[in-house]
Amino acid sequence: MPGRWKRGLAMFIMVGLGSSVGACANPGKAAPDTQAVGRVPGGERAEVVFEELVPGVWLHLSHRRVEPWGDVPSYGLVVEREDGALLIDSAWTDAQTAEILAWTEDVLDSRVTDAVFTHAHADKMGGVGMLRERGVKTYAAYDSNQLAVERGLVPAEHAIAFGAEGEFRLGPAVVFDPGAGHTEDNIVVGLPEHGILFGGCLIRPAGATDAGNTADADLEHWDRAVEAVARRFEGLEVVVPSHGPPGGRELLALTIRLVRETRARDSR
Repeated sequence: MPGRWKRGLAMFIMVGLGSSVGACANPGKAAPDTQAVGRVPGGERAEVVFEELVPGVWLHLSHRRVEPWGDVPSYGLVVEREDGALLIDSAWTDAQTAEILAWTEDVLDSRVTDAVFTHAHADKMGGVGMLRERGVKTYAAYDSNQLAVERGLVPAEHAIAFGAEGEFRLGPAVVFDPGAGHTEDNIVVGLPEHGILFGGCLIRPAGATDAGNTADADLEHWDRAVEAVARRFEGLEVVVPSHGPPGGRELLALTIRLVRETRARDSR
């Protein structure tokens, strides 16, 4: 598994201001590096942090305080392409998402031209309004767009038309619909050229001890959704969850176990 995401704190670039609403919450145990690099002098939290995961793919990390879980990190990706960068999930807010756009232009000398969102919670779609305002082509599942409106979020401009295999291609990205899990509309994004699977909130982070926020979950199908993801992206070794740093395929097994434990507990 590529080790670039384990580089020291010097790799992180901090920018931005903002506050927010929404989301998936309950990340499990917060990662030590997230707590360390998310502070700037004086104790103020930097809103967006970037790190190169592998050449050409960058993590973006934003935070929001969500009670009762406290400070919740949310990860997404910026994927470099010759014809403009691909954004996988926005930050929590328009203001934070504007920082991602500015960073991409300033640091990568590129601009975000396309964005895809993995479900309709604010940690994933909270910045869609900013992206649409800036002319970025935005994509989400049809049901995500419907749910976004119901939840006070801006929907994506384009509803994804998944093929017979439940897939949609967006440049180097394979967008896959595994069925309901964390939410009824959750999807994942594979980057085969880079060996990366972005699992979003479908996948629990290392250190998690339960299934997290199950308010919109389908506990009967969640484990099967993760199994479908594991089969479809069998060769991808770097797994990125929403609420913790990247890991390996052990995060898929962890999620399946936690979901089954939660289901068994709830059925008693």
